[in-house]
This record gives sequence, C-alpha cells and structure tokens, in this order.
Amino acid sequence: MEQFHLDTSPQTASVLSLVHDKLMTNIVLLTADNQPPDLLGCYGNHEVYTPHIDDLAKHGTTLTRFYCTNGMCSPGRASLLTGLMPSQHGVHSWLRDVDLRNWPDSWSAIQEFESLATVLQGAGYHTAMVGKHHLGQPRVPIPGFDETVTFVRGHTEDFYDNQVIDHGEEYEVKDRHIVDFFTERAVDYIEERGDHPFFLMVNYDAPYLLPPTNLGPDFRNRFYEMFVDKKFDTFPRTAISDEMLSLIRGPDDPNRYSRHMLYNLMRMHNDPASMANVCAQIAIVDDGVGQIVAALKDKNLLEDTIVIYTADQANLYGQHGLWGHTIQTRPSHLYDAAVRIPFIVRHPSVPANYVSDALCSQIDLPSTVLDMVGTTRQFDQSAGISFKALLQGEDHQRSEVFFEQEESRGVRTDQFSYWCRLPGAGPNVLFDHTSDPLQTENVADQPEYSDVVEELHLKVTDFFSQYSDNKYDIWKAGQAKGSISSESFLAPLMPDGWTATTTSTT
Repeated sequence: MEQFHLDTSPQTASVLSLVHDKLMTNIVLLTADNQPPDLLGCYGNHEVYTPHIDDLAKHGTTLTRFYCTNGMCSPGRASLLTGLMPSQHGVHSWLRDVDLRNWPDSWSAIQEFESLATVLQGAGYHTAMVGKHHLGQPRVPIPGFDETVTFVRGHTEDFYDNQVIDHGEEYEVKDRHIVDFFTERAVDYIEERGDHPFFLMVNYDAPYLLPPTNLGPDFRNRFYEMFVDKKFDTFPRTAISDEMLSLIRGPDDPNRYSRHMLYNLMRMHNDPASMANVCAQIAIVDDGVGQIVAALKDKNLLEDTIVIYTADQANLYGQHGLWGHTIQTRPSHLYDAAVRIPFIVRHPSVPANYVSDALCSQIDLPSTVLDMVGTTRQFDQSAGISFKALLQGEDHQRSEVFFEQEESRGVRTDQFSYWCRLPGAGPNVLFDHTSDPLQTENVADQPEYSDVVEELHLKVTDFFSQYSDNKYDIWKAGQAKGSISSESFLAPLMPDGWTATTTSTT
C-alpha cells in the first residue's frame, strides 16, 4: 500500500509558498452516496445514529434547502466539481459498469472542464480523492487530483471484499467494510500532511439505500444490531406506487439487471430489515466522519480547515410509494425527496449551530469553496453563485434552483416546484408547497395556477437555453456521456438517427 506523498520540487514549492501566504485554508469535502438529509439527526431524525455529523452541524452551519442537479450519482458528482448542469457537462445518468469496455481506456467524463480540483491544484494545493470515483474509467484519476484511492466499480455490489486501486496498485480489501477502508486512507492522508494547504475529497459509497447492499439485514456492519426491532417511525409507510408497478415486464429474473433491480427495490419497501440496514450504513459513514475530524484535530488542522458534509444525490425510501432514484418512474420524477441533499459546513468563519433555509444548489459549491479560501475565481459558463455571504449571515442572491433528469426538467422556488417534460414524454407537474409540502397533488392543470405555470415554464426554458450545450442537451437531440437510463423511452421522441450516448469530448 503506497503512502501519500507531497511534491516538494522547487517549482511546486514556490507556488505553494504563494498559496501558503494567501490561501491558508485546507478543504475536506465529505460526500456521501444517496444520503437523504431527513435521515440525519441534525435534520431532525431521532432514529438514526449520527453523533459526529450532528457535531459538525453544532459547530457549523446547516442548509436545509440544498439541491443537487440530477437524481443520479455520476451527474451529481460532475456538477459538484465543475459547477455545471448535466446538459452542460453531458453526464445525465449513472455511468454503468457494464459499459466500461466500450469507453476509451483513458476516458474521464469531465476531462474537458475546469473543476474545483483543477483550480485548487493549479493554485498550489495538494489534492487527493479517496473513495468512489464513478466519473469514467476508474483506473484513470479524475483530472485535478494528485493522488487517488478508489475502487473498481460504480454501482456498489457489496460493502465488503472489494477490489481497490490505491495509487495505481490494485488489491482486494477482504473482510472489511469499504467505508472503513476509505476512512483509514483518508486519515492516513491527513496524518502525513505538512504545512502545505490541501484539498481532500472523501467520496463514501454509502449509505447507498439500493439493492443488493441495503436489501435485508447486514449483520457484518458493527452498527446493525443497534437498529434491530426499531419502529422506524421516520420512514414513510406507503403502498408501492402504481407508477413503479407499471414498469414490471415479467417475473423476477436475476439475469436481467433492470428487472431484478425493480423487484429488489419493491422488496425493500416497508421492510424493517432494510431500514435497519440503511441506518447502519449511515452510522458507519458517521463514524468515518468522526475519525477524519479527530485526525484533523490531532494534527492541529481543524481550525485551519473547511469541513463540508454533503451528498451526490438523495434517495426515496418510501415517499410517494417509491424506493430508489428519479428514474424509478417513466417519465422520471424530480420530487424533493430525491433531489434535496444535506449540506453542513464547519469553519471558524462560519456561524456555529446555525440553520438556514435559503435555496442553494450543488452548482454553487465550487464557487463558494473558492470564495471561502480567498479567491473570486469563477467557472466559465457556470450558473453557480457563491453563498459565502449566506454563511456569514447575509442575504443570498438565489431565488430558485434548477434540476433535470433526462426527459424531465424542474425549478424549485420558495413556494412552488414545477417540472416540465420533453414534448411527448408526459404531463407537466406543479406542487404548491404552501398547501402541499409533501408534494402529493399536481395542480398544474388547475385554472387558478395557470399564471404560475406560465411563469415557471418560462424560467425553466430561459435557464436551460442559457445553461446547456447543444451536443449534450437531450432536449435538442444531444447525447449523454457514457450511459443513459432511458434510451428506449426517449428514442421514439427523438429525430430519426438519434444516438443516445457518446464518450467524445470534442
């Protein structure tokens, strides 16, 4: 197992000297996989066990209305790093492991763009990513990271016995939870830091909330026993959605991936063992967060480090009769439960034990981090807005956030959620949060809301007219990078000869 190292060449040292004078703050960005905010103690859940994440919130600021750009992992990760929407960076769905063989060996989905990592690296920060990759070929480091520890898959088939890639060396981590392994390597990195500023991104591939890892019990997880026989009052208990049932195309077949996934998602629905499993995986992530914060404290780095906890996207766990992602219906949905994610930041410049309900977006994160470390560097073509001022108690400029899932695009304002669909894909949707905070009644066709629909439809149209790239804009017959989740659904709506995916960046 290779040790983390720091380039100490004269050229790098001179850059780092400049950075050390002007940009002293380290950054640790902790990104969970499929983490709903309402399954964290600091967001009001009394059944989970998240003392360390809750402590981050106690000593920092929590945003309650922070939204991802897309309901799948790869697009969210791309947006989080680049500040771009999926229709700009081209990643519209999860990058399927089965497609790896069809991609160039050196392919990275965001190689053509600047990112938070490339900007910090260029400024002299030492950069490292530990955890889930899922933005291209896993053996190719994501651009901007000096060092990488990851594993060979995107979809988590098992939390145990995983093949990892550690500084280019491949080996199997046996009889250990992968979160514990990633935590250990992140702590190693912190312990080996000198006085130079660093950016460490820790991408946990849990809690996940998907089969097969979260289906039924997980007695190998040391936290599982504490959740056995819980009531799980904080998990919605609903009938399986007719929308999900309508996708069944025959009996369960383990050899047919999508069909087997659908059946397993329905098996998780209202299943106490699966709920206990989810809580145990959240607890092991929380334990990792605690170890990383303790390592920063032991190195006397905590007060000089911005620590952020967030997620790539959320996940439904019973809401609306669904379990899973935005693609579990056709057309895809954009419920808050799938696109609202946690955001907690701790740093001496940020108010402690402060909660804000201001609307913020995943695309705001890169600009915010750069603003917090002392640079106003912006990303070309990004609609992201730094919310550093919000974290210092001032007003935030954003009055709406936007998101998309292939054939569905949406906007969230203080009062409304509006989704519009690619023509022919399905009905538009409007929820009035004043009277319907759980998003249960579509009022888009009610006459009294016609002006609201018109206004919000124009907002969505104008936004994506400005913040999309024709070659990646599916609504303009563009292509998705690497993988797409709805090719058979979209193809009849597209011009003849439309090709769904590409791995080209030119």
